[in-house]
Amino acid sequence: MNIVYRDATADDAKAIAEFCARTFVDTFGHLYPPEDLSAYLAAKYSEAMQREEIADPSIRYRLALNGDAIAGYCMMGDLDMEVDDTRALELHRLYVDAHIKGAGVAAALMDDCLAWARAKGAEQLYLSVWEENHRAQAFYKRYGFEHVGEHKFMVGNTADRDFIWRLTL
Repeated sequence: MNIVYRDATADDAKAIAEFCARTFVDTFGHLYPPEDLSAYLAAKYSEAMQREEIADPSIRYRLALNGDAIAGYCMMGDLDMEVDDTRALELHRLYVDAHIKGAGVAAALMDDCLAWARAKGAEQLYLSVWEENHRAQAFYKRYGFEHVGEHKFMVGNTADRDFIWRLTL
């Protein structure tokens, strides 16, 4: 497998939207009523939303490509969760295709995110992880993230309990 990493461009919006929706459904789709899942996907993962986020200078998308196909991505940017920290950034999303988990793609994306956050002068990096996503929690623990709180993550009308994790950079 020959993975190439690069920042996303507006031309990637459709492929990112499709990858986002597919990986979210593959990972979490079984948890939600169809109407909640559908509403969430439409609100968060439409092609128009991805194009808007890619154009936003406060957001960075880093892609992992296997040939022309997205194999993983990381979305990072300004802090969007309710924590009192003015020198912090947030890792909003980090997803990898199921068939390449364990191949180092998530680690490469995380390393890039940490380097980016440090270069931006952030002192802390926050993320949110579902309380039952133990694989992701183990991954974040290896990087030194610590559980510092929790919040409701809304998927349609369904509220999940997500943990807030912080890493001091």
